[in-house]
This record gives sequence, C-alpha cells and structure tokens, in this order.
Amino acid sequence: MSWLTENPWPLLMLLCSSAAICLILRLQRSWQLAGLLLLAAAGVYFAELAIVTGREQLELRLDELRLAFVRDDLQQIRAFLSPDAPPLLQTAESGLKLVQVSGGVHLKEVEVQVQPSGQQATVHFRANGPVLLRESQQSRHMVTRWKTIWELTAGEWLLQDVQRLDPLSGQPIGILSAGD
Repeated sequence: MSWLTENPWPLLMLLCSSAAICLILRLQRSWQLAGLLLLAAAGVYFAELAIVTGREQLELRLDELRLAFVRDDLQQIRAFLSPDAPPLLQTAESGLKLVQVSGGVHLKEVEVQVQPSGQQATVHFRANGPVLLRESQQSRHMVTRWKTIWELTAGEWLLQDVQRLDPLSGQPIGILSAGD
C-alpha cells in the first residue's frame, strides 16, 4: 500500500483512462461504469491527501528546517534538533554567523530511508542556492550535499546527526568548510 500513498498517480491515471475507454466504446452501462471508476479515482486522490507517510513527514520537516535557516531563527532551529545532540545547535549557530541563507536555497534529490523499526531514518539531499557571506557581504551560489539522521521522538522527527558530503565524490567534508 505504500506505493499508493507515495505515488497515487499511476492508479489515478489507470482509473481515469478506464473511464474514458468505457465512454468511448459506449459499452452497455458505460456511464455507470465510468462514473464508478471516476468516483474510485476521486477516493484514491483524497485518501492520498489524507495519508501522510513517515517519508512525507520527514520531507516536510526538512523543508521547515530550511525555512528556519532562511529566517535566521535559532530558536526554531532548536525545535528540530534532538536534545541528545547539543553540538548540532552550536554548529547551526556558527553557520548562521558565517552565512545568511537566502530563500532561493532549495532542496533537491531528497531520498528518505526509514528503518524497519520506523523510529530512525536517513535522509540524503542536496541544498543549492545563493547565500550571503556575512564577513565580506558577498553573495555566493552554494552547491551542497548532506546526509542526516533523524529519530522519531514522541511522535516528532528530530535531527540526530548531520554530515556534509562532497557534491561530486560523496565523501564526508567539514560542515562549515569553505569548499563546495
């Protein structure tokens, strides 16, 4: 069932196409069958909207964290971090002192792997876009790649660990290193 909640479009297209075929072929009771197929498609669509998977929750949390960095809101950033990982808050604070993240920074290639237990997940993604170097007041386009570990705590995904990766090789590099 996860394929349905992750990507309902193949099933929706199949149901709508079948309804169209029924109408084109003018089969006996085609209007009724087409109506049922379209009703089923609507049901699938609204079911998909209602069901938010762990992967989708993590993608939303990741984007909310990105927006907290854009707003320079350290208190909001703290809400995303696990209390078991205090160095992450210090790293975030240091990073915000170095750069101002633009709203033009966007997330790409977000890959979420939830562990079978459902309590921990690894998220790989790229974050690309303009940042302002605070010291020199120069704008720079950053190309970054990240690996993050999230833990489900009291029904909420919290960031446990962060690793910055070289965009080309995928090898770990310093989180606050200047090279991209």
